[in-house]
Amino acid sequence: MLRLKNPHAVLAALQKRPRAVRSVEMRQGKAGTAWQQVRELAEDVGVAVSVVSRSSGRRSGPTERAGGNSALVEPPSPVPLRSLLSGADDSGGLWLGLDRIQDPQNLGALFRLAGFFGVRGILMTREHSAPVSSTVCDVAAGGVEYTPWSLAGNLAQAFRTVQDAGIWILGTSEHASDDIRDVPIDRPWMLVLGSEGSGLRRLTQERCDQVCAFPSQGPIGSLNVATAAAVCLTVLTSGQAVSGRS
Repeated sequence: MLRLKNPHAVLAALQKRPRAVRSVEMRQGKAGTAWQQVRELAEDVGVAVSVVSRSSGRRSGPTERAGGNSALVEPPSPVPLRSLLSGADDSGGLWLGLDRIQDPQNLGALFRLAGFFGVRGILMTREHSAPVSSTVCDVAAGGVEYTPWSLAGNLAQAFRTVQDAGIWILGTSEHASDDIRDVPIDRPWMLVLGSEGSGLRRLTQERCDQVCAFPSQGPIGSLNVATAAAVCLTVLTSGQAVSGRS
């Protein structure tokens, strides 16, 4: 069971999986707008809401100092890979592939980006990846509920299924010679990002149809994985990526 403390994550769970929300706990006193929306929606769908007195004697911690509101929610579940890829066609669309993303803060940020940019699904490695935990869901601010995800035992092998569905694999590496702004956007892509330390593994990179970079314009040569994802998704969805950019 997950204890979520971000009201936007709780709202998304109530909207997408109301039966998965077991209870909502709120501290006595004035609630912020988002938590008030949580309370109203929870009551509408029949989820128990309890109000806890600030003088209840419960030990105070960081969450209590920030308001102390939370909800107990059943963990979300992955979907089969073929379900993740359903509806892929030649008209476009974006998916994310994550090769051993181990920091829950980064994983949550990637799910939030996916929800913002309309990513159609996320494929993650089963091993050596951060689990979809309370931290991930809170940081994602609802992105986990709105973006389906699958787990692969072998990412390179799973790419065959992705490619068979008509989706092209676009790897990322700071050492790549191709510029992401030269990538044609007239096809569906799965943008693949590597782990925080070592990037894409060799076999993962070999299975990509193309590997690209966003060249540094200054003295810092690389970006945090979530920041890099934001840059790449912006390029791929803004029309700046064109075939044969001059």
